[in-house]
Amino acid sequence: MISIIIVDDSNEKIEAILSGIPEDVREYVEIVKSKSKAQQAFSKKVYDLAFVDLAIPRHDDEDPLPNEGVNLVQEINEFDWFKAPKKILAITQHSELESQYSERLKELGVTLHFHDGTGSIADIVKYQYETIAKVNQQLDYVYDALIVVALEEEAKPIIYDQRFNWSRKDILGLEDVNIRSSFLSINGKNKKVALVILPRMGLVSSAITTSRVVNEIRPHYVLMPGICAGIEGEVNLGDIIVANPSWEWQTGKWKEDNFAIEPYQIAINQKMVTRFEQMLESSILEDLWRNTEKNRPETKPSCHFGPMVSGSSVISNSDKITELREQHRKLIGIEMEIFGVYAACTQAKVSPDFIGFKSVCDYGNEYKADNYHDYCSEICGKLCANFVEFILQADK
Repeated sequence: MISIIIVDDSNEKIEAILSGIPEDVREYVEIVKSKSKAQQAFSKKVYDLAFVDLAIPRHDDEDPLPNEGVNLVQEINEFDWFKAPKKILAITQHSELESQYSERLKELGVTLHFHDGTGSIADIVKYQYETIAKVNQQLDYVYDALIVVALEEEAKPIIYDQRFNWSRKDILGLEDVNIRSSFLSINGKNKKVALVILPRMGLVSSAITTSRVVNEIRPHYVLMPGICAGIEGEVNLGDIIVANPSWEWQTGKWKEDNFAIEPYQIAINQKMVTRFEQMLESSILEDLWRNTEKNRPETKPSCHFGPMVSGSSVISNSDKITELREQHRKLIGIEMEIFGVYAACTQAKVSPDFIGFKSVCDYGNEYKADNYHDYCSEICGKLCANFVEFILQADK
């Protein structure tokens, strides 16, 4: 879907702009009413289309200043910490601002339109939207969701779920990838879902395979369920951890006998957090815990959103756990693939929403055992299947 933001403090003008955008897209348009809020938005995301008023307040609940919109556009173009929109359309209802800033904005690649309420801005907005839509058409999502797992045992609960009709899929360029495809009926429509089992565990495998598959089948959502180690005292065995953020614990530099970590952290977006929380408002976790035939922990599971670090080694050492906790004081989980999946998604030709969540099967210490592997694989796989259905229903 095309991402759009409106930077304007006039409700009347906002409504005029929205009238030129298809109805089913309007609810996803982001609206901010000050320069400071716009700066926050542009620092986090690349928008396909941005509508910027020239006279906007510096902060919410302040009076508009005649050149703050121009300053905002200038900063977006000059400073690396802003993610420049693919297209910016400037709008003003003040004729003096139009004559004063038209040439300056033109030099920045921004078209300025005058709108005093007497003409129809909707036609201009519609044209800009349709132009962007045509450009993006070749990058439209083909699959609705992609599930990536590292182990066969993590895939089984999803493969055996009766809502899916999995079949082996031969996709040109992915002949060597263990990939299955299924339709999932959502609100009377067939949604396309793919499932990939990585050729081996670890970050390299997860990053390369996910990148290849995402760029080939172009999924809207990418999910990674599985099993992980938890930090004892922070989580319980059987709990679910949603990795937010994720990073690689081995990235950095050795200086004599000391290792200086240089983490590049990737977080999931708020939409995925909200959707997952909404799913958890039901009794799904307790139901999955009660209805299993596997050897399960005595306490029903909880879900935690927090830092989970990835690395290419299986850890069963208390000293190593202590060392990793120094990288993030709120660390709650350790696993081997999620950061690779997150990194692949952020650098893909499309921009899928992504999320990784795993069930705690041990604490990564010397007492590491396989007592709950089957249970954790089952509960997380079934949770993933439910989340696929939940999020596709929410999209409508």
